[in-house]
Amino acid sequence: MKRLYAVVLALALCLGLAACGTGNPENDTDDSSTSASDSTGTQDSEGSQTESTASVLYFTGFIGDFGLNDMGWNAANAAAEKYGYDLTLVEFGQDTSQAVASLVDALDTKHYDYVICMSWYIGDTIIEKSKSGEWSDITFIMYDTSPDTDLSGTDNIYGIAFAQNEGSFLTAVYSALMTKSNKIGVCINLDTPITNDFGAGWLCGYKYAVSEMGMDLEMVYSYMDELSVLSNYETVNVIMDNGCDYVFDVAGSYILGAMQAADEKGGTEAGKFIIGCDYDQYSYFKQTGEVQGWDTLVTSMLKNVEPCVALIFENINGEASGIEPGNHVYGLAEGGVSLADNENYQANTPQDVQDQISEIAQMIIDGEIDVVSYYDFESYDSFAAYRDNPDAPFAP
Repeated sequence: MKRLYAVVLALALCLGLAACGTGNPENDTDDSSTSASDSTGTQDSEGSQTESTASVLYFTGFIGDFGLNDMGWNAANAAAEKYGYDLTLVEFGQDTSQAVASLVDALDTKHYDYVICMSWYIGDTIIEKSKSGEWSDITFIMYDTSPDTDLSGTDNIYGIAFAQNEGSFLTAVYSALMTKSNKIGVCINLDTPITNDFGAGWLCGYKYAVSEMGMDLEMVYSYMDELSVLSNYETVNVIMDNGCDYVFDVAGSYILGAMQAADEKGGTEAGKFIIGCDYDQYSYFKQTGEVQGWDTLVTSMLKNVEPCVALIFENINGEASGIEPGNHVYGLAEGGVSLADNENYQANTPQDVQDQISEIAQMIIDGEIDVVSYYDFESYDSFAAYRDNPDAPFAP
C-alpha cells in the first residue's frame, strides 16, 4: 500500500472535487479572483469606458482539475468568445465552507448579467436569494444539479442536471459485452439519491443485458465504507475478488484506489478494467504523469457540460428556443451524457461492441429503451428491492 499513499500525495495538488456532489478537499488554496478581461467594459478609441453587452462570472472551486471545473470554464470561455461577453473567473479554493461567502462577495462587488457555476455548496443560497429578489436580476446557469432540484418560485435560474442513469446504463451493457468472466461490478461512493441514480441506471443496463439480450451474467453492487482512496481500493478489490473483470467506479478522484486494485490484479494484460465517471479520467491521469493502473481506465461515463451550457446561451440569444428557466435533465438525446471515446476505448474495444453500444444509445434516444432512474421509485425501499433482486425486470 506504500505506493498508493505516495500516489495520493503526488496528486494532492492537482486532483479536483470528487464526483457526484461530494467534496474532496486536498489542500488549502486561498480564495482568488481573476478576470478573462481587464474590466467589465471595453474602451473606445479615446480610452474612456463604454458599457459591454453583458458580463459573465464563472464561479468555481478552482481551475486545473481536467474535470467538471475545467469543463464549466471552457463553456464560459466559449460563450464569452461567441457573444462578446466580458468574463470574470472567481475561484473559492478547496475550502468548501468558504464557497457561499465568496459568491456573496463576488456578487456584491459588481454587477454580473450571468453566473455560470456548479450547484455544489451554493445551490440553496442561489435559489433562496433569487426567490427573495436579491439576485433575481442575475441569470444563473447552474450545472450538475440533482434531477429533483426544485427551482419553482424563480424565473432566473437554468438548472442543468445530467441523466447519469442513461450513461450508467451504457457502462453496464458495455461491461456485459466485454466481460470474459461473465461477472461485472459497480462501486458507488455513497448511498445517496444522486449516486443511486448512477446505480439505478447501471442495474437497469445489467438487467437489460440479461433479460433482453439473453446474456449469462452475474453482478456485484457495492458501496464504499467511507470517502477515501483506501476505501475505494478495498471495495474494488473485493468486487474483483468476487470474479468481476469490469467495474464501473462511481467515486470521482478516489478512483486512484480502483486503478491500483485493477493493476494489482494483473491490469489490462489480465483483462481487468475500470470505467470512470463524470469526465474522461483516462486522459486526465495520462496527463498527470505516472499513476498506477491509469491504463485500466477503458472509458468513462461523461457529463458533457459544454454543449449543455451552449444550448442555454443559444436559447437566451435567440438562436434556439424552447428552454425556459427551471431545472432541465440532459441525457443522451441532448448530448448531456456519453461514453468517452478515447484512444484507450478504441484500442480495447472491438468494433462490433462499439457498434452495439452506438445502436443501444440510439434506442434510448428514440425512446425504445426506457432507462430506470432512482427518482422513478416511490421510496428508497422500493429502489433497494430493485437493487437487491438480480432477477427483477429491467423496467419495473
